[in-house]
Amino acid sequence: MELKNKTMKAVRWNFASTALGAVVGLVQLWILSRILPPHEYGVISLALMVIQFLNIFLDFGITNSIVRRAQITELELSSLYAINLAMGAGTFLAAYLASDWMGTFFKSPELVIQIKIMAFGFLLAPFAQQQRAIMVREMHFNFIAMVAIVTLLVNFAVVVGLALVYREAWVASVSFLVSTALSSAIFFRKGLTERKLSFAFQWESARPHLRYAIQLVSDSLINVVSVNTYPALMARLVDLTAIGGYNIAYGISINLIDRLKPVLMQALFPAFAKIQDDDVKLAKNFLLVTSYASLINFPLLTGLFVASTPLVHTFFKPEWYFIDDLVRILCLIGMFRSVDVPVISLLLAKAKMYLNVRVGIFKLVIGIALAYWLGKNHGIIGIAYSFLIVQASNTVFGYYLLVRPCLPGLGRAYFISVLIPLLQVLPICVVAGLLTRFPPSSLPMLNLALIVVGGGAAYVLGLLLTPFAVVREFVLLAGKNVSPKVERLLARRLNK
Repeated sequence: MELKNKTMKAVRWNFASTALGAVVGLVQLWILSRILPPHEYGVISLALMVIQFLNIFLDFGITNSIVRRAQITELELSSLYAINLAMGAGTFLAAYLASDWMGTFFKSPELVIQIKIMAFGFLLAPFAQQQRAIMVREMHFNFIAMVAIVTLLVNFAVVVGLALVYREAWVASVSFLVSTALSSAIFFRKGLTERKLSFAFQWESARPHLRYAIQLVSDSLINVVSVNTYPALMARLVDLTAIGGYNIAYGISINLIDRLKPVLMQALFPAFAKIQDDDVKLAKNFLLVTSYASLINFPLLTGLFVASTPLVHTFFKPEWYFIDDLVRILCLIGMFRSVDVPVISLLLAKAKMYLNVRVGIFKLVIGIALAYWLGKNHGIIGIAYSFLIVQASNTVFGYYLLVRPCLPGLGRAYFISVLIPLLQVLPICVVAGLLTRFPPSSLPMLNLALIVVGGGAAYVLGLLLTPFAVVREFVLLAGKNVSPKVERLLARRLNK
């Protein structure tokens, strides 16, 4: 019960910071898309993609190794801290020295200064990584969430303020560096109050962590390359405006799932790790989390899929209208990707990330070939469809290649845990779909509001009338986290 309470508290804190991050992120995306020219926004998107790739080597999987470890000594922590600092310096040099080559490869001279500014963040981030990992391990997510909220708001203020004055892509790099410095300073100061800073190093103490971390780095590297293959090919085969549009579409669709991933991962990984040797309990919780996560993610992405046209036409300028089809394709991709989150937590807990590495290599090879072929023949839409095909295949076959080796015999129960949330979104498709097909007003914003309200009401009604026990449990759990009174009202309604 204590583990369950800690996990739910972790989810609440992470969800609060993530929900705020999603709202602020969407507002920031909208503001920048209206202030900056499409080409400049494309440069920002490309720079962030490069930094995301290099960021894999910054942590090198050490954070998750610390979280997973049942017992850890001060000598282990100090040895890993030294490695973190060394990786930060190495990643900084790699980014700074390779910036000119990347500018030439992507045919964007503006990209060079972007990467050079952001690279300094690699020198600062390692000072915060270990303290954050320790707090995740101990499930102290309230402090982590508060830091995330503060840095989020500072980043928003800096980037929007600079963009209003200068209207150039480099403002995003400066805001990234400022927010990284602030976050690192807060966690570093917190660490000094709780532990004595030490640089003692012993290879034997660090080696077991690095063996585990190499699996994570390999998986992260393949995953990031796979995901970023699509925008990178857009930059090469189409232009930077295409990657800017793709980034906007990604930001209002899949990015929602990517923001929710840490909410679940940071709570599920330590929780799963504590019961990693009890397969019965682990299987029960894995299935439950799969259903619960889908009951949150599926309706959000379904609603966005249906409402993509009025959304794009309401909030974005005509030069961005081409992203409408991209949003719909990416929403489907997001639904498939959301099912993968509990699977990754399971693999982390079971120390079997090498399975995902094998699948990732195959997915990467097929994805690059398919994206290049469809991109050459059908442009940006063809590249997006290649992403959808690869992601759908990964999710469908993921059970046999990833889940079953960790928890044999789930089969039917696993697919039911995904099918039930899928059935629950049908009311959204009907109500929001009719409102989209037959708009009641000539005002796009009013139609969008009616679609959101109508679709949301249909989903809530479907939850209250559901015949599925797992959905009723989800509704009661959600009510409990609102207030005891709401929980009692829902319990009376669902038990009729």
